[in-house]
Amino acid sequence: MKTAWGFVAACLSLCSVGSASAQEESAPRVDDCVESPAGFMERDTAFGSFDGARTELCRKGFQLGALYTGDMLANATGGLSHGFKAEGRTEFDLDLDLDKMAELSGLTAHASAMWIYGGRMSGQNIGNLMTISNLEAIPSLRLHTLWAQQNLWDDAVSFRLGQIAADDEFAISKTSAILNNSTFGLPFYLSGNLPSGGPGFPLPTPGARIKVAVSEQVSVMGAAFSGDPAGKFDSRDPQWRNHDGTTFSFSRGTLYMLESAWARNQGKDDEGLLATYKLGAWYHSARFNDLHFDNTGKSLADPSSTGVGAPVRGNGGVYFVVDQQLIREDKSSDQGLTVFMRGGISPQDRNQVPWYLDGGFAYKGLIEGREADALSLGVAYAPVSEALVKLDRDTRVFNTQPNRPVRDAETVVELTYESFVTPWLVIQPDLQYVIHPGGYIPNPNTGTQLQPIRDVFVYGARTIVKF
Repeated sequence: MKTAWGFVAACLSLCSVGSASAQEESAPRVDDCVESPAGFMERDTAFGSFDGARTELCRKGFQLGALYTGDMLANATGGLSHGFKAEGRTEFDLDLDLDKMAELSGLTAHASAMWIYGGRMSGQNIGNLMTISNLEAIPSLRLHTLWAQQNLWDDAVSFRLGQIAADDEFAISKTSAILNNSTFGLPFYLSGNLPSGGPGFPLPTPGARIKVAVSEQVSVMGAAFSGDPAGKFDSRDPQWRNHDGTTFSFSRGTLYMLESAWARNQGKDDEGLLATYKLGAWYHSARFNDLHFDNTGKSLADPSSTGVGAPVRGNGGVYFVVDQQLIREDKSSDQGLTVFMRGGISPQDRNQVPWYLDGGFAYKGLIEGREADALSLGVAYAPVSEALVKLDRDTRVFNTQPNRPVRDAETVVELTYESFVTPWLVIQPDLQYVIHPGGYIPNPNTGTQLQPIRDVFVYGARTIVKF
């Protein structure tokens, strides 16, 4: 236990060295209740304001919205099989401003539910680690987030409590968020190493978060999440274990996260280049298993192995996020060229991805007259743990398969263009290329265990409709 808390202290002290920042406040702000334009192509939502009723409810502190996001994807080459998939998600959101509703100053509440449907390109056609679509999940109708937030001292401090998602606030790059691969949201460095994918889509979990704005540019944010968002472990897929989003799991220890950031030139009158720098750390208190050796010291590839990895207490790591604008078209907007980079590192013996790096750019307003559109390119690299590499080499020996693939890394390259047809309708063509899907694992469809899954090219388009 002393070792575990020593690790936490080291991570937290490392975070405090970096400047922290005033990030964009993600709590609901029901104070921008402007009447939307009446024209069908000009208004902010497809359904409009219902003859002013929506605006009037907003002024009373009540907002209800819906957002449809759908992908049409095709795997042209490689993977487990070629094919076409349609997958999508409709999200329903309710935001309450209790100050306006009941004069409870600074108190807001939020609830969201999702209808997830369609096929799963990565799970059924590709077999890769970094999921092609950040919409992909087991079809379900589920509760998503449910929390209350109290802001104090002119929003200098905020507390959030309830069923919350780490990928709403932690380790996130605004620039990479345009891309569709799931790793450009909550990076695979976290989702691939935490139990059941961690507290992110589609499995938020009970938790608490505090955020302190040290200055206009500097903030620090910390949170504690339930350790396994899927609940008590069994042999089923985690998403089936918490299929409706109502498990409210308190299983398997606690995940602690701390993030500091420094945001530059975010004010309305600031003329410099926009930039945000973040430094974060995480620690998970549960027991994890060694990926190479069993609990008797044998290789897990040994036929006489118990099949249970040697227990190791706790897990954790550090990460960084950089968003740096290089060209600013207009000092009053975010149009221009912005680059991003994120990375993290964790222990080799208990994590399938011990370190991670992604990066790329987005150019907003590249085409004259299309100021809201954005062209984006992203590359993500996730090397497989040395423990798993050694396990694969042992498997070669025990199975007398000297040509069996040995895992190395998975790389994703994505190119996309976000096109705003109207303020409420987005069409987004998307291309992705995956090198060594699954980190160069054997293709289970060949039957020999000697042929790796071939590199994959996926093309498609996303449609987003704001109701």
